[in-house]
Amino acid sequence: MTSYLTVKAVAARWGVAKSTVYSLVASGRMPSVRFGVGRGTIRLKEEDVVAFEQQHRRDDETLFAQHLA
Repeated sequence: MTSYLTVKAVAARWGVAKSTVYSLVASGRMPSVRFGVGRGTIRLKEEDVVAFEQQHRRDDETLFAQHLA
């Protein structure tokens, strides 16, 4: 079964503001799904979050948040 994370949970996991995660979603760099009627609620598949983290990983252990821009 697929696990979904909230924008708030992903922001906390990465140590960034929720607006950073929303920007990644809006730009298409981070896949997301919407649940509900109207605007709905944005959720991110945990597997997509892990894949994004792996793609943006740095070997020098610099903070992940510094590499999102």
